[in-house]
Amino acid sequence: MLEGATLRFSGPLTFATAPALMARGEELLPRLPPSAALDLSGATRVDSAGIALLVEFWRQRERAGARLVWTAVPEDLRPLLVLYRLEELLGPDPAV
Repeated sequence: MLEGATLRFSGPLTFATAPALMARGEELLPRLPPSAALDLSGATRVDSAGIALLVEFWRQRERAGARLVWTAVPEDLRPLLVLYRLEELLGPDPAV
């Protein structure tokens, strides 16, 4: 769902959902302003395919000369992002 400068995901971001989410993302990403956020507060489960999808969204925005940060990242996903050295994609933690 697109809300201003924020793209919100809800539900699982997994191998099973990645194709449909990719299609939806390709539709919505061009509508975002140059500096935008990807809100993951509604993500219920994220596997490696989901992370790959999120990275692809970030790459698409980079190629377009735009910025995309991930916000409200679930705590159980943060260690994976550190493992994959993707911490730079994290936006400010709204809880801090």
